[in-house]
Amino acid sequence: MASALNNLIGFSGMTGSGVRYLGLTKAGVPPAKAVGSAALVVLSMPLGLAVLATILLSVRPEMLHWSSVPAPLALGVLGAVGLYWPLFVLVAGHGPLHRRWLADTPTLGVAQRLLLVLVSTLDWVALGGLLWLCLQAAGVVLPLGTLLMAFTLAMTLGLVSMVPGALGVFEGAMLFILARTGADPAALVAGLLMFRVAYYFVPFLFAAQLLPGTPLLPDGGRIEDLVERFRTNPVLRLGRIPLQLLGHLSTQILAYATFAAGVVLLLSAAFPGVAERLEVIDRFVPLLALEGFHLSSVIVGTLLLGLSRGIGAGMRGAYHGPQILLLSGAILSLLKGIDIEVAALLLMLSVLLRANRASFDRRGYALASARNLRWLAGIVSTLSAAAVLGGVLYGAGTLLDHLDQMGLHLHSARYARALLGMTVTFLAWLAWTWYSMPAPAVELPDRSALRRAADFYGRVGRTRYSYLTMLGDKYLFHSPSGRGLVQYGMRRGHLVALGDPACAESDLRETLHAFRAFADDYGLTPVFYQVEETHLHHYHEAGFHLLKLGETARVHLPGFSLKGRKAENLRTVLNRARRTEMRFELLSQPLDASLWAELRSVSDAWLAEKHLSELGFSLGSFRRDFLEWGSIALVRQSGRPIAFASIAQDFGHRDETGIDLMRHVPDTPNGTMDFLFTNLILHAQAAGYTWFDLGMAPLSGVGRSPWSPRDERVLKLAYELGNRFYNYKGLRQYKEKFNPSWCGMYLAYPRGRPLPVVLMDVMALIARGPKAARAGG
Repeated sequence: MASALNNLIGFSGMTGSGVRYLGLTKAGVPPAKAVGSAALVVLSMPLGLAVLATILLSVRPEMLHWSSVPAPLALGVLGAVGLYWPLFVLVAGHGPLHRRWLADTPTLGVAQRLLLVLVSTLDWVALGGLLWLCLQAAGVVLPLGTLLMAFTLAMTLGLVSMVPGALGVFEGAMLFILARTGADPAALVAGLLMFRVAYYFVPFLFAAQLLPGTPLLPDGGRIEDLVERFRTNPVLRLGRIPLQLLGHLSTQILAYATFAAGVVLLLSAAFPGVAERLEVIDRFVPLLALEGFHLSSVIVGTLLLGLSRGIGAGMRGAYHGPQILLLSGAILSLLKGIDIEVAALLLMLSVLLRANRASFDRRGYALASARNLRWLAGIVSTLSAAAVLGGVLYGAGTLLDHLDQMGLHLHSARYARALLGMTVTFLAWLAWTWYSMPAPAVELPDRSALRRAADFYGRVGRTRYSYLTMLGDKYLFHSPSGRGLVQYGMRRGHLVALGDPACAESDLRETLHAFRAFADDYGLTPVFYQVEETHLHHYHEAGFHLLKLGETARVHLPGFSLKGRKAENLRTVLNRARRTEMRFELLSQPLDASLWAELRSVSDAWLAEKHLSELGFSLGSFRRDFLEWGSIALVRQSGRPIAFASIAQDFGHRDETGIDLMRHVPDTPNGTMDFLFTNLILHAQAAGYTWFDLGMAPLSGVGRSPWSPRDERVLKLAYELGNRFYNYKGLRQYKEKFNPSWCGMYLAYPRGRPLPVVLMDVMALIARGPKAARAGG
């Protein structure tokens, strides 16, 4: 598997070493030894190529003048490559050079080093022999020395390029080097394509058969941890190791292969069939049927391009459709032109798909996700390239002129109809996918569902943000055991949960994993917004990356007092309020219509002054059906309402309370909100609460350490430079006057997901408000 995948994906041996490393660690080999073994493979791989270069320069130096490559350049490249094997023999032993440069690889005796050189040489000789056989089969006869010289130079360029599989680099180099040999370029291309299929694609199909049933990650292991260890190796860190790809290849290989099968069918439609085969077809198949078979194969190829996305997502419904299309494509390939090669390829892929049927266990995937859009762009690019290819082969004007004509050898007209079929099929597939893609069967909670959620919070437990469930703008997910509840919003391909799951500590892991499995089932990305630092280990174990968003201020009520120097400002605020006829009221539900009207007037004045509209998701909004769930604190001055705040519903728990919605009129006297906060804290203290939540200070405490994650250091820069646009520092300083304790709040999102996209979707959920949520967002 390692060799086959390395040949196809390339990266100068890094892919094969990555597969070996993952397999060894899964088998229980210590990571340090697994890394050393993988590094030794990378070092050993070019040895045979270096030996061939040395032999060619020693035995047949005159052949350097037979190619199109300038002799000094060829001599320099081969000479540099030839120095590698003696350098390896010198460094890979027991001496100080090994300790300095290859300390992480095993020490080798002289016999072991020479044996590695011999084995690698035999490997490269066999590869050169395969190329010679393929060129012979294509009718290209070259002196062995010339072929080996060209092979050595081209392979060296392919390795250095790090292009996946050296695709195009090796073939282009071979054609350029052998330009003066007199060989037929068409025959050279045919031989090189045969070599590519024999050495790269056929072993790849076997690897694709084996890999899905061979787990490479240890149970509970994370590919990111292995990547980090692999990259720290002094040998392997020089290359970009595509381990992330290797950790998730089970369905991806089949998806790419299905996409490639669709491309093959489209290409077979562009090029005329072999003349002898077409003559046979003409004897037994009516022309109209032949045209139908040709158009049908194009439709099948286009559908394979589209359905390959579902295969890559492991979607349940993506198994049967491609199977039918692959078998149909094989039959049509035979009927339209006896394309035995294409039919064999499609049948082989069908067998691979059937062998991996168990890998398709998801219900759907996100249509608006970045990955799906990239896949869609790939399909559009492929179809556009097919149109360009037709224009190059037959001329754009010819395609349009002969659209309605039929004939055995009227290939341009046949391909023009094929292009029309591609376009219509693609648009039909796009429409069908858009309207038929399974999505989570969820509904925003109605009044009765909200009452059941409130009962759950009262019986089982609540979180800091449970009261925001009553906005009704978030969906509710219950864990399979029924002991956990997650409130979340949906935005494009993200399921954004607000806060931690509501459950007992013992059920947090089960609820968290169940929610992630629910998201994975539909190809969606789970995100947890504003989770508390006391629960971070659960998210870490579930494979989430953590980003600090800021800190929330909590006042410890048993220790709160208005005595002493620290509370001097608060005492001053209370005294000034009494002198200015300011009065604090705590309003219990239900409120009469006149009180609602007064509160509405304050809220409307505040929104108008700030030029804002109501927000939602993680922020409360002025809606009577939401505010009726809790008490409201009101401040009057001379009988006139000037400010109010809604108190978060505690659902019968007396551990913590806090405020949510705060509004005041534009001409509110200084210190009004301090007066409101202080009275609420004193009231909560008297009621027996332990903590009072003052809310979060965004970006506060983020990226303070020079070793903080890069993303948090960037946020700290925003905290410092963006203070002129949003008073981040002033908000923290304001809350500091109540002498609170600070607790970090975090964003948890799956590793590998682009953070800016995640943050934009979270902000969109907040900005769209509860009305938009009920309308579908």
